[in-house]
Amino acid sequence: MQEMTELVVSRQFTAPRSAVWAAFVEPEIIAQWWGPQGWNVQDGSVILEPKVGGRHELTLEQGDNPEAQVPLKAVVTVFDEHICLASADGPHEMTLDLVIHTKVDFKEFAGQTFVTLTQTPLPYEVIDTSTKAWNSAFAKLESLLSEYF
Repeated sequence: MQEMTELVVSRQFTAPRSAVWAAFVEPEIIAQWWGPQGWNVQDGSVILEPKVGGRHELTLEQGDNPEAQVPLKAVVTVFDEHICLASADGPHEMTLDLVIHTKVDFKEFAGQTFVTLTQTPLPYEVIDTSTKAWNSAFAKLESLLSEYF
């Protein structure tokens, strides 16, 4: 049995909470930043049904090799507008046959938004790669937000 742990990534964005929330729930915005550098969201693949039980789906494809794809096929488990978004993805091959729970908390202070992303359970051996991937994606989001704020 693999040893499991929790991944936690936090980031501060210079944008109001409503804008950062929109980046996580509006398909046309999600498509502009989701995934690490070198990966893109496949055109037309983003579905986010803004309710508990709704679908949260997209397909990432590697920029220089569109055949390399990573699907997200999650179900929304928490939809607390501007406060928390959570989903469960799996079990399937890309989640290592686990159900991966992802929770994103949003807090605003003085015009800044603090995002804390938690994913669990994850095997210890994927924590470093997953942390780097989320930090890379968040850097893309930060760049996108900086165009407006």
